[in-house]
Amino acid sequence: MEHYFFDLHFGDEQVVDEDGVDHFDVGSAIYYGQRIADRIGRDADYRSLTVHVRTLQGSVLAIVAASAGRGYEQMALVGR
Repeated sequence: MEHYFFDLHFGDEQVVDEDGVDHFDVGSAIYYGQRIADRIGRDADYRSLTVHVRTLQGSVLAIVAASAGRGYEQMALVGR
């Protein structure tokens, strides 16, 4: 198990993950980061959100944004 951190960046704001989460591999950590981005990215105020997935040593593995599907979901809800 490796320990990864998931920092949130939106606009000029940044929230640094101080606790982190254990994952079996890099792919699992990046998937987890994508899930975070998709959940928070549902809110119109956080469309610019990116999640920076980093290692215990501090190097950034990936920068993940909300998936395109979330934007389509928002449009469908607004259209109702």
